[in-house]
Amino acid sequence: MAGMPCACLAFDRPGLAQALADRGIGSVTSPYAATLLIGGCAGTDIGALLGAIRQRCPLPVLLIIDGDEEALIAAIDAGADDAAPAIASNRLVAARAAALIRRSAPRLLTIGDLAIDVVERRVWRAGKPIELLPREYRLLLELAQRPGEPIERAVLLERVCGITFDPGTNVLEVHVSRLRAKIDRGFASPMLLTDKGFGYRLAAAPCDTKPIEAASVAS
Repeated sequence: MAGMPCACLAFDRPGLAQALADRGIGSVTSPYAATLLIGGCAGTDIGALLGAIRQRCPLPVLLIIDGDEEALIAAIDAGADDAAPAIASNRLVAARAAALIRRSAPRLLTIGDLAIDVVERRVWRAGKPIELLPREYRLLLELAQRPGEPIERAVLLERVCGITFDPGTNVLEVHVSRLRAKIDRGFASPMLLTDKGFGYRLAAAPCDTKPIEAASVAS
């Protein structure tokens, strides 16, 4: 599903995966591989649920609500990006999901289980928030905009450090080392790779396939 937008289905709704596929949207169980989370909600503290989700990933959320118009309004007021009634057809839910993905695409950059909110400059890996210094963030963003592609050291020096000549120091390597420690340490697979004698690249690592803990989303 490389290059395909994906929705994390946090509840069971027969036929929805196919309706999403008809619109070119894949279905996954891991939120870290998705660009949208779709969940069902009934009798749940929606505000607390959304708060838990947003602590772990910056995905827009579409909730399927088993309730009347007031319940839909309450879900949106509580922070859901959109809400649809449980009686809505799978085709309608898929259409609303596609619209949400289109609106959120410029904001959210995902590579494997790494997510970057380019508006708020926040970063997560497998749901874990990662605090970066400004140059570490700029380095990550340069690499993330060309995932899997080696980027020359001289290019990164100029774009990250503002240096247009080789200073004969390891200033870039220091930033790479610090960024690597933050996004790779403690995870099974490294993402920040070195192409010896050339530069660096960011490669997608296998995603954690466990559903989000807030799978209490399920109705």
